[in-house]
Amino acid sequence: MELDKDALQKMKKYWPDTWEKVLDHYNALEEKFMADIKTQRFEGRAKQMLLDRIKGRQMLLEFEQSTLAAIIPKNRLKDGVTYVAMEGTGNLNRHIDEARWDEKIQMFWYTRTKFGHTFEDTMHHFADVINDGLAGFTPIKTK
Repeated sequence: MELDKDALQKMKKYWPDTWEKVLDHYNALEEKFMADIKTQRFEGRAKQMLLDRIKGRQMLLEFEQSTLAAIIPKNRLKDGVTYVAMEGTGNLNRHIDEARWDEKIQMFWYTRTKFGHTFEDTMHHFADVINDGLAGFTPIKTK
């Protein structure tokens, strides 16, 4: 299939190590479409699927970049300041909307209720979460 220069450049950017394999896959898919149906009706369908995949990858990367850009890095947090969590991260941060940064221990303090008892607990910064078992607070602004 013939792709324009822009599509090829995007493929090389989004899949630097595997762009040729991705292109080969869609070329083979195009050939299969043509062999299976023996008609011109689906000509170019694999190309459109590939272009849609490139666009989807671009949108995903832009979303990831804008999301990460919104999170306040640890080195910009101020001791004792209460921060608000990024919307939509509730299940990743124990459903906490706000937490106070403690510079000394490099963690957030928040109020937690468990088994009918309310107490203060700590949580890591998003950047310090090293496995799925830890919760990480994603600060985006001060309260």
